[in-house]
Amino acid sequence: MDPILSSVQEYIKSGEYFKDARKWYNFKYIYPLSQRSFLLIICVFFSAILIGLALNIYNLFPIVSQVRYSLNTSSYQSSANIMKADSIKHDSRASIADIMVKNYLVHRELYDYDNLKLQFIFIQNNSTRIIFRKFFNYMNIDNPDSPVMRYQKYIRRSVNIISTEYTKPDEALITFNAIAKNTGSEIFENMIWQATINFQIDELNLDLPPDSRFNFAVTNYRLKLIKDKMSK
Repeated sequence: MDPILSSVQEYIKSGEYFKDARKWYNFKYIYPLSQRSFLLIICVFFSAILIGLALNIYNLFPIVSQVRYSLNTSSYQSSANIMKADSIKHDSRASIADIMVKNYLVHRELYDYDNLKLQFIFIQNNSTRIIFRKFFNYMNIDNPDSPVMRYQKYIRRSVNIISTEYTKPDEALITFNAIAKNTGSEIFENMIWQATINFQIDELNLDLPPDSRFNFAVTNYRLKLIKDKMSK
């Protein structure tokens, strides 16, 4: 008998052939599947850990959190006592206008989340309907540049007037510095702006009775950024 054939028969009879065939099948089909399953389980496990870690970091440091608010800006009649109006010499009406225009700018450009309702009412009472509507749309949270979205609850913005120039009797050019700080007094923004404000104001009448209404309204308001002190 052929020695090769004889060794094959002995190999089969001893059962080693079937053991080796089983090992080959396991190595070829079973082990790769088990390894891939094991690697998949490891990947899913570590992915879950990474996602959980990212969510925890996001919750610990909420850089921006959305704020929803609702304001009722019902008008009310307000009065102001101006004890001294001589900022513009020999022109009482212009001096009163100077006081009211500067007061309007400060109230419009400052930001304090706790006083939003009062700010809206002030702008409504001292602006034409169109100007108030523009202010309302600017402050709306649907506007990505809205101060409510940028500053939210924990940042306040203050205003310091640098200079005032009257290019016309009813038009003021005001340069001011606006600084936004968080509750820890860390400066968030520091910018120089120029506002062009057109307004209407009643003529002075010394014969009017006490508590008579004196009208002032801003008819146009435009802003231009002069300098961002924090930009490099």
